[in-house]
Amino acid sequence: MARFTVLSLVLVSLLFTPHRALAAPIRACDFMTVQTASSVFGAAVSAGREEGLDMGAQRCVFDQINSTSPGKISLTISDANTMATALHGTRADLIRFLKRSEAVTSETIPSLGEWNSCMCSGSTENTLAVIYRGKVLFLVSSGSQNPHLKAALIRAMRQTMQKL
Repeated sequence: MARFTVLSLVLVSLLFTPHRALAAPIRACDFMTVQTASSVFGAAVSAGREEGLDMGAQRCVFDQINSTSPGKISLTISDANTMATALHGTRADLIRFLKRSEAVTSETIPSLGEWNSCMCSGSTENTLAVIYRGKVLFLVSSGSQNPHLKAALIRAMRQTMQKL
C-alpha cells in the first residue's frame, strides 16, 4: 500500500508540474551549426557564441575568421508571447511592430512561417525575420560577401525551423 501511495504522489506531481519547468531553456547555438553559418556567410566563421538577451531571448553569434573587414552571422530566438507582452499587446501588435521596423526593400518569402520579412538588399547587413511555432527568429548577416546570401539565409532559416 505504501508503494502505491508513493507512486501515486509521484505521478500526480508529474502530471501537474508545468512543462516549462521541465524543459531546458532554448539555446540558439543548438539550432545552427558552424558549417551552416559558414555557408550562409560565404566564408569561414568561428564556433557559435551564445548570448542571453532581454526578455529571455537567446542569440548565437558566429564571427568571421581571418578577415581585415570583420563580419558575422547571428541567429536570435525569442518567445513571441513574451515579446508581445513587452509591447503591452497581442501577437497582432507584435507583427505590426515588426512591420514598422521593416526596410523599404523588404519582401515576404512564401510559406516561411506564420509571418516573415526578408530585408535582404545585398547591403552590408541583411536580416530574415520569421514568426514560427510561437517563436520569433532573426537570422542576421553582417559584412557577408556571399553573392547568394538571400537564398542561403532562407535555406538556413528553413533548417532552423525544422529543429523547433
